[in-house]
Amino acid sequence: MKKVLLIISALILSASLAACGVLTGETSSSAAGTESAAKAETAETAAPEPVTDRTISAEEATGSFELTTEDGAFTSSDGVYTITSAGTYAASGLLEGQIVIDAGEDDEVVLELSGATINSGADSPIKAVCAGAVEISAKKDTENVINDTRGVKTADDGDPGEGAIYAKCDLKIKGSGTLIVNASYNNGIHTTKDLKIQKLSLKVTAYNNALKGNDSVTVSSGEVAAISTNGDGVKTENTDVSKNGVTRGDVTISGGAVTVYAAGDGFQAAHDFVLTTGEEGIAPTVTVYTGSYSGYTASDASTTSYKGVKAQNELNIEDGVITLETYDDGLHADYGASLDDGTMGQGTINISGGTVSMSVYAPENKTPGGRGGPGGWGGQQTVSGADGIHADCVLNISGGTITVDSAYEGLEANVINVTGGKTVVAANDDGVNATKGVSTPAIMVTGGYLDVTVSPDGDTDGIDSNGFYRQTGGVVITRGPNNQNMAAIDADSSVSVSGGTLIVLGYGRVSASADVRTYSLSLHSAGSHTVNIGGETYTFTNANAYGSTTCYSDATVSS
Repeated sequence: MKKVLLIISALILSASLAACGVLTGETSSSAAGTESAAKAETAETAAPEPVTDRTISAEEATGSFELTTEDGAFTSSDGVYTITSAGTYAASGLLEGQIVIDAGEDDEVVLELSGATINSGADSPIKAVCAGAVEISAKKDTENVINDTRGVKTADDGDPGEGAIYAKCDLKIKGSGTLIVNASYNNGIHTTKDLKIQKLSLKVTAYNNALKGNDSVTVSSGEVAAISTNGDGVKTENTDVSKNGVTRGDVTISGGAVTVYAAGDGFQAAHDFVLTTGEEGIAPTVTVYTGSYSGYTASDASTTSYKGVKAQNELNIEDGVITLETYDDGLHADYGASLDDGTMGQGTINISGGTVSMSVYAPENKTPGGRGGPGGWGGQQTVSGADGIHADCVLNISGGTITVDSAYEGLEANVINVTGGKTVVAANDDGVNATKGVSTPAIMVTGGYLDVTVSPDGDTDGIDSNGFYRQTGGVVITRGPNNQNMAAIDADSSVSVSGGTLIVLGYGRVSASADVRTYSLSLHSAGSHTVNIGGETYTFTNANAYGSTTCYSDATVSS
């Protein structure tokens, strides 16, 4: 009967984990000597220093405006130039007016900016109302400026363009020159279809979203600064299915250097966010500042979400470098959102490569954790603070290097799988937390390296699972109070180790299998420590002293 009950329990657990798409296969991983720069005070987070952009600039044109073409057609009236057919058009000089693209629905229009400045206080300076696709190119060695000087949008109106550059078709922004876009009305660059950015130096400053492609946004190369004073940096909207059977709403960064300054979310993907290396073969670099970390955020901005990257389905980091200084979760994936394609947002974050680093600050009305909350214990808020990485359902770490310098909780998800990579976390509250959700809360480690720091005092846990913790491989170092109520590692169900190495600095109730030996080491004092695990050396630093050290390992361990 016991055997039958065990089999049934295993099947129930397997089914519940499958609901969130849990990865249970083992992946071997070895970590070289590492150092974790633990923070001296993880219970408090310093207020951010606002950052501004000083990398991209352009001179406005002053000469007479010219629009020329050899294969197209356009009309001109009272400063409004209307392109009426496919072709390539060259613009230069100063235009107090507007370029309108009103061509055939299958026409492809290329607009080359060769030292042009276009100012409009009546509508979008560049507006594509009909075309198959539009390409705007900043030509090599030219500086171009688009100024949308309209007052802030106060009501929905289908006639004025929603951005300084606005298109109702696929839009590509490219070239080897420089393009500056200033938008005081609403969005900076906005298309109702796909937005692609390639090669040029582009700086967009907008009241609302700096870059918005309703169907998708893709950056494959170039240097981009996306600035929002009151809204989000980069955003998509639609989640229906394209004619190719692909769900819309993705944000993909596959190359280039992208810096986002946002009052609200840095990236807000209606479907997936993907950071990877594309066809050009150069890994992307992404930097995100949100809330008061951005020097452009308006003092009266009314946004309530300040996340670095937010996806309604999946968030995938495969390659590249992403650095986040945020006033809310650094990386966040929603579960349960109803998508237009008939599916539901999965709330999954996958990190398989690249370098991820972040500093997350808990804003006003959010608890920065433990005794560091506003006004001490009496001033604690009911809303959780900002997490480093938060997946509503599943967090999978299979590769890459992750550093969470500060956050309320470092890693949080319903189910957390660590199969590879190097992850170092310093948090104000729990370092790693498996929270309640659609599946049994679980933390499963089969490989990789995980180093967790929380304060040795207060109501903090290094690793905390509202279900179970299971380790079969990898190296885990976790710190916490030497107290069974607040522990270095804790689980509502069980903490079991049948392989790999678990080093507990502080208290932890651990169940080890017969193949795992228990070592009493002296690694819990403040300072630098070195430990040899199975012939491999690991180095780490404790900013504080912890109560004791207990090590569980299937390898020979010495210090």
